[in-house]
Amino acid sequence: MKILPTIGPVSNSLNSIKILNKYSSIFRLNGSHNTIDWHKQTINKIKKINNQNQILLDIPGVKPRTGNKEKIFIKKNQLVAFFYKKNKFKGLSIPLTHPLPKIKKTSNFTISDGNFQFKTIKKEKNFIVGKSNQSFTLESKKGLNIPYSIYNNNRQLKLSLKFIKKVRGLKFDLIGLSFIQNTKIIKVLKKKYPNYLIVSKIENSEGLRNAESICKSSDIIMIDRGDLGAEIGNYKLFDSINKIVNIAKKNGKPIVIATENLDSMIVNNLPSKNDVVSLSYYHSLGIENVMLSDETATSKNFLNICSWLQKFIQNKEKKIINNEKINNDKFIINFLDKNKYIPLIIFSKKGYLFEKLQKLRSENKINIFTQSNRLQKITHFLKNVDCFLLKKFNTSSIDSFIKTNIKKNKKLIFKKSNNAFLIYVNFPRKNSRANTITLVSKEDF
Repeated sequence: MKILPTIGPVSNSLNSIKILNKYSSIFRLNGSHNTIDWHKQTINKIKKINNQNQILLDIPGVKPRTGNKEKIFIKKNQLVAFFYKKNKFKGLSIPLTHPLPKIKKTSNFTISDGNFQFKTIKKEKNFIVGKSNQSFTLESKKGLNIPYSIYNNNRQLKLSLKFIKKVRGLKFDLIGLSFIQNTKIIKVLKKKYPNYLIVSKIENSEGLRNAESICKSSDIIMIDRGDLGAEIGNYKLFDSINKIVNIAKKNGKPIVIATENLDSMIVNNLPSKNDVVSLSYYHSLGIENVMLSDETATSKNFLNICSWLQKFIQNKEKKIINNEKINNDKFIINFLDKNKYIPLIIFSKKGYLFEKLQKLRSENKINIFTQSNRLQKITHFLKNVDCFLLKKFNTSSIDSFIKTNIKKNKKLIFKKSNNAFLIYVNFPRKNSRANTITLVSKEDF
């Protein structure tokens, strides 16, 4: 498991990012908050510390958020109207940043990742009135979720392209897409911006229904527990997460689990038992990345949170036993199963072999030398993987080429083992694949 922290107002200083860099090489910025200039300055700080750090920029989606500038206290059983542009209610009314989605049917809706529920009293196009089921304080920019609704794909694409155009000068590496319901927007952005990796968030019923095609088209899959639970009902959340994980793993795509993973530590020094059990479960599923949102963006306790999570992950990694039965290439499976604790050294121009191994979810430590920028970015999201980006493969003197590069990175490759399996192309030819496995030792280099 890897830590994916969100940089926010409390953690965007150069010193804070330096410390966070000890825990992660990936950083998330939320495009729904702060100014473009703020994001630019933050990105420059992250890249200044290490230019190889990967930056995920979450771009604003089409989910309607509350437009109140000040905090509003809402009483239990109070009627509240939420509207886009036109208000038709004389009582407490709160503007929305985006139009309401297409509503199939609803008896209730929620605010703030499903935390506050309203009974639906009246609904029209871009206008909905609800009776609050509890007393609470509503902060600004909180998302509104209406179960089983459908969002406007054309509007989402238009807004996404507009936002990306604004931030094209920023040095980010990955685009985070909210409320992905099908592959349309993914295909358009991949064609228009091929250098960015696409992180698709599956967080509503339509996205869940099309999870297979979304996983195939995306580079990385994010499961947003908050919005997904609010959109389909918390009682379906467990099975839905399992479904997405299984589909993503089948397609060899890295997974990020998001929303309130260590919410209990925002104000406490130790996590709740529920948070510990949830993280343990996600680890058992083979989820590679834990995203921290408010935990590192707004909580002054963010360093303690990262420290605890790192210790938790280290403790779990010591006890990994892979008993999963995989119906794939028998030779590779048997080979890796018998030698699961011996690291691999792979020389692969385009990373074809690596992608095959990733689908197997091997527990072997992998050191891959490649020319693929895309693969180098993806490996930041994978545990037990170190990627060495090479400008050019010297196939005329393959032995010397391999030896030089391994020797250069000897300490890292052989950090926990004196032996490794070297996998490379022995006889270069048209459309070559890595075809030779050699047992090498630390002393050879």
